[in-house]
Amino acid sequence: MKRYTFVILTMLTVTLLLGCSLGSNVTKGSVIMRTASEAHINLGGDDGLQVGDTLTVWRDERYAGRTTRTVRVGKVRVVRLLDERHSVIEVLTGTLQERDTVEKKIR
Repeated sequence: MKRYTFVILTMLTVTLLLGCSLGSNVTKGSVIMRTASEAHINLGGDDGLQVGDTLTVWRDERYAGRTTRTVRVGKVRVVRLLDERHSVIEVLTGTLQERDTVEKKIR
């Protein structure tokens, strides 16, 4: 009886975890160019971006050449789609550097 209970609980847990991970989709890209007035990312219309979308900016903190953790460093907004794979963004909060990760959650 204990074995069947364990199997059923395991199956329910896996189903719940898969359901939660499938329920939200995340689109990730990178900051590929930064100037004093604007920045470009490698996400565009083909990735589901639209003008006005807000994205979260993440950066890997490094220590002695190794990644130690990823921290949230700001928010940006898409101001112009350049083509299917590139967009221009403006910084809303925080700081921005080339190679930072940008992320949009799609539900």
